[in-house]
Formats: sequence, C-alpha cells, structure tokens
Amino acid sequence: MIIAGCLVMQAASAQVRPPLSFNINYSIAQPFGSVKDYSDKTSFRGWQAGLQYMISDQIGVGIKSGFQDFYERAPRAVYPTKGGDISAVQTRTLQVIPALATVQYQFTKPDAIVIPYASLGIGAANMNYEKYWGEFVDKDNSWHFMVSPELGINIPFGKASPLLFNASIEYNYASYKLAEITNFSTLQGNIGLRWHIN
Repeated sequence: MIIAGCLVMQAASAQVRPPLSFNINYSIAQPFGSVKDYSDKTSFRGWQAGLQYMISDQIGVGIKSGFQDFYERAPRAVYPTKGGDISAVQTRTLQVIPALATVQYQFTKPDAIVIPYASLGIGAANMNYEKYWGEFVDKDNSWHFMVSPELGINIPFGKASPLLFNASIEYNYASYKLAEITNFSTLQGNIGLRWHIN
C-alpha cells in the first residue's frame, strides 16, 4: 500500500505542468556572409511563435514559424548591370518566414529553477527579395530548405507555474541563392514567454 502510494505521488510530481505549450518571442537577427553584403544592418523587426508537445520530461516535438525583415538603403551610386551601368539610390529588402518542425531536449527535469535546452528545427522558409533601383525593382518570392539549431533557457515563474520566461539564440541557414546572395545565414536572438496549456 505504501509502495503504491509512493508510485502515485511520483507519477503526479513528474507531471509538473501540461505537456502542450505555446511560445511567442521578440527576435533580433544579425546577417552573415553574403546576406550581410546585401543588407549589413542588424534586423530589429522580427518575431517568432511555436507550439510544442513534451513526449517525456525532457524531450519535446513541435512546430514554429515567425518573421524577420532585413532592410538597407544605399546612397546613390553607379551599379553595373547586364544592361549597362545604372546610377540609382538602391533600397534592399529581404523578408523571411520560416515553417519548421522542431525537436527539443531539456537538460534538466521540469521542476528545475532554470531549464536549459537544445533544439533543432528543419523545414523551409519563404524568402521575399526586393531590390529597388529608383523606380525599378528586382523581385523574387520562393521557398527554400532551412535548418535552425538553437540553445536556450526556460525560467518558470514558480516551481509548477505554467508560465515561463524564455530566451534563446539560434543559427539559421537556408539554401537560398539569388544575385549577390549565395546562401542565407543569420544569428538570431529571441526573448519572450512560454505558456503551458491545460
């Protein structure tokens, strides 16, 4: 009887919070490589959201998406093109919308004060490329493979609280090649909240 009671209490304590959770974050991204050549400004215009289901105390699977906007306005200059040189003020934009499946491993049990984790997202991203040469524009809108490893922490607002503070850093890579961009590569910081849903 005592053993059975202990097992019941152990099972109850293992379920610290509901397995299904939703997160929403503010995102900042720094471009690298050829993306930095296209738009070298840090993007402060981004967000991220996702759903996750914990299949055990430490392993979760889910989906995530978001939005990041890269923008740069270059001063008037003479740019070489296939049709000849063009003197123009160049405005460059790239909007990215990922759609990724995720798997996450948490390095501690769910009742820890701080819950560090590693995550991997694999899927595709919609790339919306627009380069304005004065009144003329080069455009491309297409989907490309994306992979996104991530390291982060969740900090519960109380031992069994369904609400957690979330912060993470992730590297995003997409096989995107167009004009001066040979691949998409960014380092992204996220900060926000995770809510476990009953």
